[in-house]
Amino acid sequence: MKPLTQLLPADRSAPRLWFERLAIFSEPGNEHVIRSVPLRRGLNIIWAKEPTAGSAKGSRAAGHGVGKTSLCLLLRLCLGDMSKAVSELREELFSEFAQGGVIGVLHVDGNAFTVCRYFNPHKVGLAAPGTNIAAIWTRETEINDRDFVKQLGDTMMSRVSPRNVPETGQAIEWRHLLAWVSRDQGARFKAFYDWRDGEGNMLQRQRQDPPIVMRAVLGLLDQAETALLSETAKLEESLKAAKDKVEELLKEPALIRRRIESSLRAQGQLPEDLPIRTDDFFVDSVAGRIEMAGKRAEARLQELQAEQDRADEALADLRADLKRKQAECAEADLMCQLADKARQGDEQAYSALGAELLALQQLTGHCKHGNVAFGQCQHVQAEINQLKQFSFRDARDRPNLKLAMEASVSRAGAALSRKNDLHRLVITMQDKEKTLLAAQSKARLATRTAQIEANKWPTLLEELSRWDGAAGSVKAQADIDAARAYSVQVAQELGRAQTKLAVAQQNKSDREKTLGAIIDGLTQHLLPDGAFGSFDPHDEQRPFRISLRGGEAFRVLEVLLGDMACMLDSPRQDGALPGLFIHDCPREADMSTGLYENFLSLMGELHSKHFPHGELPFQYIVTTTTPPPSDLQEDAVRLVLDPSTDDGLLFCKRFAGEKQGTLR
Repeated sequence: MKPLTQLLPADRSAPRLWFERLAIFSEPGNEHVIRSVPLRRGLNIIWAKEPTAGSAKGSRAAGHGVGKTSLCLLLRLCLGDMSKAVSELREELFSEFAQGGVIGVLHVDGNAFTVCRYFNPHKVGLAAPGTNIAAIWTRETEINDRDFVKQLGDTMMSRVSPRNVPETGQAIEWRHLLAWVSRDQGARFKAFYDWRDGEGNMLQRQRQDPPIVMRAVLGLLDQAETALLSETAKLEESLKAAKDKVEELLKEPALIRRRIESSLRAQGQLPEDLPIRTDDFFVDSVAGRIEMAGKRAEARLQELQAEQDRADEALADLRADLKRKQAECAEADLMCQLADKARQGDEQAYSALGAELLALQQLTGHCKHGNVAFGQCQHVQAEINQLKQFSFRDARDRPNLKLAMEASVSRAGAALSRKNDLHRLVITMQDKEKTLLAAQSKARLATRTAQIEANKWPTLLEELSRWDGAAGSVKAQADIDAARAYSVQVAQELGRAQTKLAVAQQNKSDREKTLGAIIDGLTQHLLPDGAFGSFDPHDEQRPFRISLRGGEAFRVLEVLLGDMACMLDSPRQDGALPGLFIHDCPREADMSTGLYENFLSLMGELHSKHFPHGELPFQYIVTTTTPPPSDLQEDAVRLVLDPSTDDGLLFCKRFAGEKQGTLR
């Protein structure tokens, strides 16, 4: 043991994190504590003692379902574990102990705290300095359990460097480290980086990231290597992007050509085996058919444009005539009204209508009926002269007014007939206008459709010709050459960075050599017949190895010895490992009885001989159904669980139905 113990650091005399006690209560109050488990630094064995053969029957005849795994999960609950197994146990216990919970007395970097967490996940617990469990019920505290576990995580991670995985940027968190130091029993210790059953290691990259987390926690990842890892990751991304760009430039002309050809065939409904172009005038081709279709579409477009022009001209002529007829109709209507007021003897209305007719004096333009200018039209001039003979504002000129009214009455029949004729003509012309509008709209729609049809064919052919010319052009080749040159440049930079990284990783630090020497020493003490152990921090599957091959038993032992080597090395100031490890029944993971007993004996020997005064810088809590070596049963065993009686169960009672199966 001497050569091994000489390798162990003595920077600290106590672990950064360890449990002094774990207590379970059914409801608040000292008198309701149903189980109190004292713990110590160094080796702590929780033994589920199986009854003597034949002394018990059924579920009481085996050391399973007594609470070993539940105790480990409660320890993890006190440390802030939010994993699925912890949450499920908490829910089960809440259904049995609605007011119950767990109390942990912990030491964090030399300071003692008592934390109380309830089984009810919605109920806020509390934490307080000191180790007095009895005072936790009445003592006022400024911190709740959730804030405490957050502060605990921050404290434990404060020395981790770097705090992020260099390649991905993912933060290295307390939950990752906690998963390592308190493995799920369901993960069966089958691989060093298998920490949680069903949840993996909770890192983005399941293989590459755990070794980085381990090295960051152990203080084995220096700044230079961290920078190289980050640089390598960025260069790998840049190289991938550069290669993709080259591939895109190489494929782009062909892809675009296929798209254009596909569009040409689809629009022309042409078969796939018809060639796009041909030099033979008598051989059919897509280009030939499209050229003919384009000519037909262009001819059709010209016909429709001529038809549209005719429709536009006809509508314009009709609207000009309609406007003139509407003016004449309004004039005839006014004359009829004037004659009617004269017949009625309504001087005031007659005078008002006459004033409107005076506006005819300002008429300009052409009178269609007389085929003369308005100023020369006899009809218009007669009305103007008739109205000029008297003043409508002078009430004394009644004789003239009467004569004018009598003249209007004499023309009443002719005015009414002219008005009716003009009104019928206006209605007919308005109906024709509607017909012409519909014809115009139809002609325009047909023209637009034909224009689209005529334009699509030459556009696609022009695009095809353009890409045919650009595919092998000087510019296109220059772009490809530039992309290839950049890709080569990035590849060279990546190669240099990878070489630097490989050199940095091959130059083992003293810490790495020490860890290798520690696991080698542990291996030689357990397997003195020539076996040796080694450590490779860059191995993504088995960083700690032993030289013997013996199936699952030696693989489990490899994981245990790896954890123990890290735990024994944890007192170093340049590391951040808490010094606490919780192993739940590693014997059940196909480890042989003899190896397991020797492993526990080795841990007991380290506890008693190398640290005789109890100043142990680590705490190892392990549960087992296999009887510990006899020399450890007196002192190292901190709790014996016995299925033969209810008092021997962790919760001092059995639960009904399926619940008991989860509370192992």
